[in-house]
Amino acid sequence: MRISHGLASAAAVPPVGSSRSAAGPGLALLIAISGSALALAGCAANYKMEPTVTGSTLNDGYRTRHPIVLTESAETLDVPVGSQSGVLTQRMAHTITLFAQDSRRQGATGLTILVPSGSPNEAAAYRMSAQIVTALAAGGVPKTAISRVPYTVDQTAADAPIRIAYPRVKAMLTHPCGRWPDAVATDKFNNQDDFEFGCSTQANVAAMVADPTDLVTPAGMDPPDGTRRATVIAKFQKGEQTKANDGAKTQTVADSVTGGN
Repeated sequence: MRISHGLASAAAVPPVGSSRSAAGPGLALLIAISGSALALAGCAANYKMEPTVTGSTLNDGYRTRHPIVLTESAETLDVPVGSQSGVLTQRMAHTITLFAQDSRRQGATGLTILVPSGSPNEAAAYRMSAQIVTALAAGGVPKTAISRVPYTVDQTAADAPIRIAYPRVKAMLTHPCGRWPDAVATDKFNNQDDFEFGCSTQANVAAMVADPTDLVTPAGMDPPDGTRRATVIAKFQKGEQTKANDGAKTQTVADSVTGGN
């Protein structure tokens, strides 16, 4: 008996000598399956596989966009001068002395005093500049390493300050913050932050670092104190206490914990 339903009819082999067309139900099903396979192959060809890489960022982020560089720049101190004063106060003289000491620590070989010229306080500034030289010398800067240079004031109605300057190596960014070249609201499907992210942090780090060379190479460690080390080892060998006595009572952990009912 010939089965004429379901997949059995499609898979049935016609008898020898049958006059059925070669495009019978079995061949039609094979053509349909082949067409489905080709369609799926076309979808697979259009589907782009995600790259198998470790990490989800394309660059080093804010360190690459806002790098900290070392450059030589002027360290300045402005001293206000009144047109009728011309006398350096004790507090300002102490500030100038500390400024001179800092210049010595930074390795500066000299300082420059910029005295205003053409302003109403020109005469008072010139008198005060001599007192500034004395305050700088008190900070360890030789008077031969101090130079006084006049500078022209554009606004003659203003009392221009005296500026003290010396060159030093500073850490700073290569550009100012707040440019915003791209929109913050732009969708970032590549898991990238916006351009300004980290700029202010990098600028603050560059401004606060005490020794900019620490950003390039760390400072070396000082040699250990051999005398102190020998003293501690000798006490340890004798069974004596090797640390300072802070006066705290010695107690176990169980004694220091109080329990409830």
